[in-house]
Amino acid sequence: MNDAKPDISVIGLPASGKTTFLAALWHMIRESGAVTRLRFDKLSECNYEHINVLAKRWRAGKKQQRTQTSGYKVVRMRLKDASDNPFEVSFPDMPGEDFSRMWEKRELDDSMKAMLTAPAILLLINGDTIKFPAWIVDHLAIAREAGLEPSEGEMIDWSPNIAPTQVQIVEILQFLMSGELDIGPRRLAILISAWDEVEEEGLNPAELLECKLPLLYQYLRNSRDPWNWHVWGVSAQGGVYEDQDKGEILEETIALRGLTRPSDRIRVVDGEIMSSDITLPLNWLIS
Repeated sequence: MNDAKPDISVIGLPASGKTTFLAALWHMIRESGAVTRLRFDKLSECNYEHINVLAKRWRAGKKQQRTQTSGYKVVRMRLKDASDNPFEVSFPDMPGEDFSRMWEKRELDDSMKAMLTAPAILLLINGDTIKFPAWIVDHLAIAREAGLEPSEGEMIDWSPNIAPTQVQIVEILQFLMSGELDIGPRRLAILISAWDEVEEEGLNPAELLECKLPLLYQYLRNSRDPWNWHVWGVSAQGGVYEDQDKGEILEETIALRGLTRPSDRIRVVDGEIMSSDITLPLNWLIS
């Protein structure tokens, strides 16, 4: 594994859309005639077969297979900007258990240190699966409805899986700005993924961040740590993809496959501006 520090590291909680983003990016920077701010140079780590499989499933409108919960894989690619300046982007295939350990126990595997000290971070947050704060009584009510009511006198302990999304993310960002991971001011691109699922709410990405993740918004807005940040909405799929394991055939997916250029599915929203160039947040990070 390459231990050199990348220029940009892509991170996110489990099911945040990292694999889908990677598949869409890989397709677009290699699609003939695609207009993007950044161009592909070479793969620094990971074989073409692995990443091509991801892009093939993306083009076919099939859901990506779940990340394995053991082992460690990483994709590193080198891109070039309009002035031919090269930089490296790292996509770690990091299981959910590692993220839980990072924010809950502030523990970190040595193999991740170089990746997490990159001068620029791209953070993906699934806009459709944001877990909001809830009281223990709310979880009790849900348990009772499911026929799982605890026995009399049984304690309901706090556990990481009921922590709100914004709490986990703020803790991770604070962790990245502390101890041996603290390298001073850094750039942070926040991508609210699955934008096609939340855009009907009529909010732009910054407004959605403030409304649904107020703790995260206040942490960044008040400059508690020196993040230079910006937020985008991203739909790397453009709609619902079929679950091949369930044998799904969906009209919406068929329509997406019918587009002349697969990259036309992609939507990148910056304020009120919309584009299909998925490299824009990466370009901002190195500008």
